[in-house]
Amino acid sequence: MSIEVHRAGRTYYTQTTTLLNIPRRQLDAFFNLSDWGGIAAAKFFRITNRPLEDFNLSASSQQTTLNPGLSNDDLTELMSRQARGEFATPEQMAVALQEMQQRNQQSQQRHAPDAIAQQLVTQTGVPLTTWRQAGQEILETIMPLENGRPKKLLELPPTTQEIQNAQVAQQTAQSMGLSQLDLVTDFPMIVATYGYTRAETTPNRCRLNPFPPERDHGGKLPIYVDEVQADALLLSLNPDRVYSWLQRNGYQPTVPNGSDPNLARRAYFVQLFEDVPLRETLQGNRPEARMVFGLLHTLSHLCVRQAALLCGLDRTSLSEYLLPRTLTFAIYCNHRFGATIGALTALFEQSLAEWLNAVRNARRCVYDPVCRERESSCHACTHLAETSCRFFNLNLGRSFLFGGPDSQLGNIQVGYLDPSL
Repeated sequence: MSIEVHRAGRTYYTQTTTLLNIPRRQLDAFFNLSDWGGIAAAKFFRITNRPLEDFNLSASSQQTTLNPGLSNDDLTELMSRQARGEFATPEQMAVALQEMQQRNQQSQQRHAPDAIAQQLVTQTGVPLTTWRQAGQEILETIMPLENGRPKKLLELPPTTQEIQNAQVAQQTAQSMGLSQLDLVTDFPMIVATYGYTRAETTPNRCRLNPFPPERDHGGKLPIYVDEVQADALLLSLNPDRVYSWLQRNGYQPTVPNGSDPNLARRAYFVQLFEDVPLRETLQGNRPEARMVFGLLHTLSHLCVRQAALLCGLDRTSLSEYLLPRTLTFAIYCNHRFGATIGALTALFEQSLAEWLNAVRNARRCVYDPVCRERESSCHACTHLAETSCRFFNLNLGRSFLFGGPDSQLGNIQVGYLDPSL
């Protein structure tokens, strides 16, 4: 047994979490829905295009039996038909009015929250319990695209003046298996410190101690929050290519039995990370989860490292935010180290193709062949500072991208960036 002074740094560990700051007040009604996680997933899969702010309890199916009434467009249509002489008698107009009301009622029923959630389950083959568990992560994927004024690379015309190399960047992104690359100029991140532990930080092995209650706030336990309004780059992997990549390496993913094969394949990755401890080294008994998360995590780290070089920033100025269930990650300026204002915006507008090519060519490490033969991951090729990585530099390896040995899975025959995919 060793004795340490209670003030020593190695006996005091603050417990923090990093979250995307979702505008809670705007979505109060949405969060009151019992299946809001399923609605967020339906929005992600484009089963519904309704803004999340439009969902509220009055839209539930229990109240769709009420008379839906007529919209201004409906009234305009009725008056136009009457002006054209389509209604010879008042009874005919009453029939048309009733048909419109029935049509509106059916539309409300189709767009009711529980109906949308049921469509999601039917089309993906994944139970609603999984979507409830994944709801927060899926919501964090779609909210920046709704509220953050995104600029989408893969939807920009090649002649865009802001990005002279747009066509080359688009081709490079697609060849790397990216289905989405967006610039978000408003990416609000919060770092919340909610307590501390002594001597140990491992969950279930340590005791979480809250900070002393605040007398000025009725004895409530404080949570200290630091908010950063950042610009960010959001990147998403192509789920079809990830699925093919797994198959090329000898794995046979079990796709849910949904009515829509494309949505069922995308839903497979949501189901894949259910109850997976991502802050631990993923073992060989979860091969597909290790493959997919290792791929996403490693690509994220390489993107941060290469972006820092091109932006002229220290790597601690940039951080990653992983959303593995949606095969998405973000790199953002944390604004805590160095002047980072506009750095990623300039990268997106001026050096995007150069950045992507640098990531694609980062297959070597200065410590090869030793690094490659061990884990293909070290401080010289993939690691980031603790301020930039929430997953403690675990489950990393250049082998996921370029092929080669993995410490848990053996040899990975085909890397994700292999041109043959």
